[in-house]
Amino acid sequence: MFFNSQISRTFKLVWECSRKWTILLFVSQLLNSILPVAQLYLIKLIVDSLTENKEINFQSILFYIILFGVIQIVSALIENYQLLFSESQQQKVTDVISTKVAKKGSEIDLSYYENSSFYNNFHQAQTQSLHKPVQVLRSLSDLVSSGFLLISLGALLFYLHWGISLILIGFAIPIALVKWYFTKVLYKWEVDKMTTQRESNYFYQLLTTDFYAKEVRIFNLGQYFTDKFKSLRKRLFDDKYKINTRKALFGFVAKTMEIIAMISTFTFISWRTINGFLTIGDLVMFLQAFQKGQVAIQRSLSSIINLYNSRLFLTHLFDLLDLKSFLKTPILPKNIKPLKSSLVLENLNFTYPQTNNQVLANVNLEFSKGELIAFVGENGSGKTTLVKLLCRLYDPTSGVINWNGININQISLENWRNSISVIFQDFAKYQFTVRKNITLSDIETNESNQDKLEKASIYSGANSFIEEFDSKYDQMVGRWFKKGKELSGGQWQKLALSRAFYKSHAQLIILDEPTSSIDPLSEEDIFSNLKNIAENKIVIIVTHRLYNLKLADKIVVFDKGRIVQEGDHSFLIEKDGLYKEMFSKQLKT
Repeated sequence: MFFNSQISRTFKLVWECSRKWTILLFVSQLLNSILPVAQLYLIKLIVDSLTENKEINFQSILFYIILFGVIQIVSALIENYQLLFSESQQQKVTDVISTKVAKKGSEIDLSYYENSSFYNNFHQAQTQSLHKPVQVLRSLSDLVSSGFLLISLGALLFYLHWGISLILIGFAIPIALVKWYFTKVLYKWEVDKMTTQRESNYFYQLLTTDFYAKEVRIFNLGQYFTDKFKSLRKRLFDDKYKINTRKALFGFVAKTMEIIAMISTFTFISWRTINGFLTIGDLVMFLQAFQKGQVAIQRSLSSIINLYNSRLFLTHLFDLLDLKSFLKTPILPKNIKPLKSSLVLENLNFTYPQTNNQVLANVNLEFSKGELIAFVGENGSGKTTLVKLLCRLYDPTSGVINWNGININQISLENWRNSISVIFQDFAKYQFTVRKNITLSDIETNESNQDKLEKASIYSGANSFIEEFDSKYDQMVGRWFKKGKELSGGQWQKLALSRAFYKSHAQLIILDEPTSSIDPLSEEDIFSNLKNIAENKIVIIVTHRLYNLKLADKIVVFDKGRIVQEGDHSFLIEKDGLYKEMFSKQLKT
């Protein structure tokens, strides 16, 4: 029942995204199933005309031959266009499914990416979305095509003797059962070994991607990772080889039974011909029909088994497409208004899904318009988690975040995120032009605003190296594409900062470790600019580097998920507490 529902959804998906090609393919397959029977019948007429008539009528034979040639040409025409229709359908379906997977991947809650059991399924749907739909479609196409042909040939063989049709089907069953059984075995093996497959893929990435390239070479990890990869692949090969060895043995036995059935059928047809029940033409026609029938039934059964085997991918695919968001969606969303008063956090508590570890406990804060706020604390103290809540990547376990007195859960996700600008510590490095790297934060703008673009790059300090490029803001950065220029870590971070600043209509700007890769002189300039940027906004920075925080209007000190101190730099230095301790240690280094 489960398998049937997945296949029916696949049919529906194919129909929705490639209706035109599906109809054309169906018609061509129907025609191609009828023409082989017509060809067989013409061969019978030609043979009978040559063997039974004492006075051979060459004109009749020539007519049959010409008609046979015409059918061959039509069949070739249909076959070639059937291939065109099939490839067009497959490409269309692959593109649609890949787009759906990519779109879903960009929409699902961040919490899914932090769940290892989900990631197994998502990894499979993601990596197989480019080729598995094609395999499914080919199986569907082969099933329809061979099914039509089998019906035509089955009717022809039934005309000879009803027992021949039963033999054709009956002796194909052992091979089908063998394939079916080992498909189930291999399916279970794939499920059981999915983690091992992912482990081997991970070691392959360690060896082949630029992100790890420097450490792999510096620490001489190449051979170590290669050995790990080879060991995992050998385990997978050995396990699968044992299964395939048994499959080969049982397959040979089943094939032997099919050959015995074929010899028996040929013997029966030959006996009928010798005793005058069939003509020589009938003999030739039925022998070829039986052989074509064997091929058709094997293709039909193989297609069914391949579809059954594809259920693993279909399960991953539809499970992914069916994922729902856990983030609260307002039925009647309220419009977000420009910040008039403050952003207030009341009794915020948060525990990550599927864990018992409370990351934030009873957080109460108020930020006013025009303030520059700093979050500080040791690693794991809850700073970045609070940033995720402010971005609505998660919803708090309890408590509320109010914007102008409105709970942000009552504002649509799209509108809320459109009103904020963020740079994370693990910021993205886009292999685009400088211009595109910066303007991605406000992508709905049709054309980049040059004044706004330059202003954002000045605030971040990126203008100093952008102006040195021959193509300025149109310079391609990164090494993935032609004419790309690689940047230093600090330059990449300045571009990311420019991206955050370019979204000038944002009312809330959040910068998570915004200067971690930037030199001290540039960092001081950036912190000075933040005061200007915060004039009509709220700017929040998360940082471990405290020496520039004299500019901050408010510093919030986190410790183990709680707020332990709050105030400006001078106030916190006067108090004995965690902030003073951290600041003093940094002064000594």
